[in-house]
Amino acid sequence: MDRWDVLALLGIVLLGTGLWLIAPWLGLTVGGAVLLGVGLCGSVLAERAAVRQELIDATKGGA
Repeated sequence: MDRWDVLALLGIVLLGTGLWLIAPWLGLTVGGAVLLGVGLCGSVLAERAAVRQELIDATKGGA
């Protein structure tokens, strides 16, 4: 977990807390949507990195 993850988590918590003061259901919904988006983007980026690393390893092994 690097500093960007911590800042994103802090932003999500503060956003959810602020929206909770307006309407509890709105805070939960937006917080959940943001967490879902962050999780999906992180998953896609990790998968791309793994595929890229496999391609690099295959290229080095074949040369």
